[in-house]
Amino acid sequence: MLVSLYIQNFGLIDTLEVEMVSGLNVLTGETGAGKSIIVEALKVSLGGKCQADMIRTGRERALVQSVFEVGKSTAVFYKLTANGLEPGEQEGDLLIMSRELNRQGRNTCRINGRVVNLSAFREVSALLVEMHGQHDQQALLSTEKQLGLLDRYGGPDLAALVVETETAYRNWQAAIRRQEEIISGSRERQQRIDMLEYQIKEINAAGLAGEDETELYQKRNKLANAERIGQLAASVLQKIFHGPDHCPAAIDLLGRSKNELEELCRYLPDSQNCLENIHSALCLVEDAARDLAACRESVEIDPEELGRVEERLALIEKLKRKYAATLTGVLEYCEQISFELEKLQTLENQSVDVEQQVLDNEEKYLKSAGKTSRLRLETAAKLEKAVQNELREMEMLQVDFAVELTTGEPTPAGTDSLQFLFSPNPGEPLKPLAKIASGGELSRVMLALRSVLAVADETQTLVFDEIDVGIGGRTIHAIAERLEELGRQRQVICITHAAAVAACASNHYLVAKSTDGQRTVTTLKHLGGEERVRELSRMVGGIEDSKLLTGYVRKMLK
Repeated sequence: MLVSLYIQNFGLIDTLEVEMVSGLNVLTGETGAGKSIIVEALKVSLGGKCQADMIRTGRERALVQSVFEVGKSTAVFYKLTANGLEPGEQEGDLLIMSRELNRQGRNTCRINGRVVNLSAFREVSALLVEMHGQHDQQALLSTEKQLGLLDRYGGPDLAALVVETETAYRNWQAAIRRQEEIISGSRERQQRIDMLEYQIKEINAAGLAGEDETELYQKRNKLANAERIGQLAASVLQKIFHGPDHCPAAIDLLGRSKNELEELCRYLPDSQNCLENIHSALCLVEDAARDLAACRESVEIDPEELGRVEERLALIEKLKRKYAATLTGVLEYCEQISFELEKLQTLENQSVDVEQQVLDNEEKYLKSAGKTSRLRLETAAKLEKAVQNELREMEMLQVDFAVELTTGEPTPAGTDSLQFLFSPNPGEPLKPLAKIASGGELSRVMLALRSVLAVADETQTLVFDEIDVGIGGRTIHAIAERLEELGRQRQVICITHAAAVAACASNHYLVAKSTDGQRTVTTLKHLGGEERVRELSRMVGGIEDSKLLTGYVRKMLK
């Protein structure tokens, strides 16, 4: 229930705060006084569309704030929790919805002082207030809106079936999309599978695991230069052991030098270091000779082996050009495409499974939609009767109202197509509400539906914006009674020009516009006693100080 509404720098309003109570609350005033501005401010405070020109001229910011008493509303609690807005202990049962607007078009939304995005703000506010006006009457002509009203009237059992049907529909459509994806991509997928299989086979056939590219290049170098390697090794060994023609060998020269240094050390002990160096050199030359001899023996001229190594290196270079810059990269690429191939083959194998999934999900959807349709048929009969009773209470004694439920195309809401049918006069056939009802009739049908749905909804606050336009006589008194009755079940806020409606209110507010010569200001005042009598007299259209009129108004109030 709306507890209070605070408005600052909005439209023609400087600062305005109004407290609301349960029951029927009415706002009256001259045309153009600003009644709609107050309703617009309430809409904006609940996440409605807003423009920078709504900010009062000369001001940079506007603030609209509505405070609600939500009690132990399960729907509100779950919606707050879903958006990370669990109410704190200090907030009790109050919910404060505030919105600040600025000239730059930005707005800040807060719930209980915590900033939230507009989407979450609207999700919560949708559970708090339901607006009814001329635009909402036109929305009543939509078959989707009508189906939604029927489902709301069906209560939690029908609501649960509708959710089940919607879930089944989305699962069914997801399976269809999956099947289409598999079918549409089958040719491209098979081409990709063939290519990947070829690449994997080519890389695996090369047997690259454990291969050392550097060793292969070294081996090729050795085989390609085997003859020259042998010649060089032999030449060096010749010089070490035999020496060039007519020259002593290196090893002989070092041996003689070693002997002579041994004798020298007997005369010059300080020459011992030279002796040790020559000895080390002799040992190193002998070691080098042995290594060279072993190298010469290990080198063989083998054209066939050289050919095999050259062929191996050529294969590696070919794979590197095709798949990666390095041998390691080629192996990593092979691993990646093996994983991709596995996924593609799995997807290809799923084509049979997904077809069965489509059939299974379709069956679940049709079963759920069938149960929903059966319960809707039962609910439609009850709604027909309830609305007809309400319309008769509003002086529409000769009208006929029906809910036509037919089978249509599958949708998330089921396979039902619904229309509200209406006949304003006896003998006339029932026709769709959109084609036959006048504005006044639409207002009464909407009020009848709202009255019937009051027991099925958790929404505690209903706002009616001039739904009584164009209605008079006994009918307006009947509508006033229905609004009063609805006010016993929900909080009702109504903007009206009808004295009969205003007289039934629990709370009466006068909206007035005044000017100080420079600025125009909209104000709101709670009426009681004689002030209310004077306002009702004005609305009736007579002379306010007429005793006859005053007596009529007092009787109306009584």
